[in-house]
Amino acid sequence: MDVCRELEQKYGLIPADQKKRQEGLPLKPVRYEDGDVKHQIANVIRPIAQSWHFQRLKEYNALLSLYNISMEEVRGEAKGKPYSGIVYSALDSKGEKAGHPFKSSLFGKSVGYDALQKHIEKSAETIKNKGLKERSKKVIAAAMHTCKTRPDFEKALAKQGISALVRTNEEGRIYGATLIDPEQNCVFNGSRLGKEFSANVFNDLFTGKDITHDLQDDRINPNTELGSGKSFNRESQDLGVGGLFDILSPETQGENPEEEAFIRKMKRKKRKQKRRM
Repeated sequence: MDVCRELEQKYGLIPADQKKRQEGLPLKPVRYEDGDVKHQIANVIRPIAQSWHFQRLKEYNALLSLYNISMEEVRGEAKGKPYSGIVYSALDSKGEKAGHPFKSSLFGKSVGYDALQKHIEKSAETIKNKGLKERSKKVIAAAMHTCKTRPDFEKALAKQGISALVRTNEEGRIYGATLIDPEQNCVFNGSRLGKEFSANVFNDLFTGKDITHDLQDDRINPNTELGSGKSFNRESQDLGVGGLFDILSPETQGENPEEEAFIRKMKRKKRKQKRRM
């Protein structure tokens, strides 16, 4: 498998398992090599921004990554007034940005910063009032009780229609996880579902530590039978994005304290390395 991955990266091939998952997506993933990228991106972001529930821009970005799209919040100042905006980019088969970014205004107000913030507020109310977390929590808790490795965990979730995007550092430690449930059109950061789904818990689970006490929650019954849903998944990747220009900076506030702490630590490490140089 390692040799296959190296060949795929060397020759820009789409992994077979990734291609299979993308074939089952409700919308068509962007293919940069097909051209007319702007139109391809529009066909994905417009319906997603209207019909999916997410409570952070990072969750929105995680969902878009499945469709080979990157979303970035940019901030700056114009005529003495601060502003925030959104830009979209296509991703190639390696998950890297391809071509130039597009301002959200090119796609309409519904996918711009102000509209997305309003949608986030509405999504939070909908998720709470309709109890949309419960189905995902039951599926994930059941998988955590029966699976001891990441591949088995992701396969178990996929059978129930849930995709897991797990972020790891260079040492292989998990510092973030995003769960995507297409049956309910919801995207959740793991810690948003509860402390028993935090990055530390996932990391301990996949390194062989006993986390039974973290999973014992009266509100979650891992033995509950659930119907299977339509599955789509993609290989886990770090979804962090950097600034596009010196005068613009990406979103800095996140919903996961563990993930934010890790990012701050890595930034301090890089600054120390630069000073040594």
